[in-house]
Amino acid sequence: MKPYELLLIITPDHDENEAEALTDQVKGIIENGGTLLKIDPWGKKRLAYPIRKRSEGYYVLYIFESAPSFVASLNQSLRVIETILRYMIVEYEDDIDKLKAEIAETPEEPVSEATQPTSDTEESTSNDDDDKETESADAEDATDATENDNDAENEETTAPA
Repeated sequence: MKPYELLLIITPDHDENEAEALTDQVKGIIENGGTLLKIDPWGKKRLAYPIRKRSEGYYVLYIFESAPSFVASLNQSLRVIETILRYMIVEYEDDIDKLKAEIAETPEEPVSEATQPTSDTEESTSNDDDDKETESADAEDATDATENDNDAENEETTAPA
């Protein structure tokens, strides 16, 4: 089996959920005929030139291993999906063993830590009032300084020459 990479550009007409659904659909196609190693969604980016009257697209990079004969069938499968603006399948040129080692090293992060609220939010609310008072005091000082500068300019223009 040879390593390949596939870069898709998906139409920006759909929201992120529909783009993710298409990403999963292509993932399923690849997993039927090969081994998917990595999916790297790049997000919405500006195109270098308009394609089908569109100037932006969602970019998604897939790295997978498959038999060379599967690439032709993948090519046909991608051609019929209308929401794909462009795609390109090339042989993966970097060290595939290094990529596999990186994938094996990175454990999936638990989602529970990110979703749990921390006690920092309670502390920040009490500090916010102090920050607002400081900001308003700074604004008043800046206004006073501006008025003093204006008074000095008026004195210079009215002074006899």
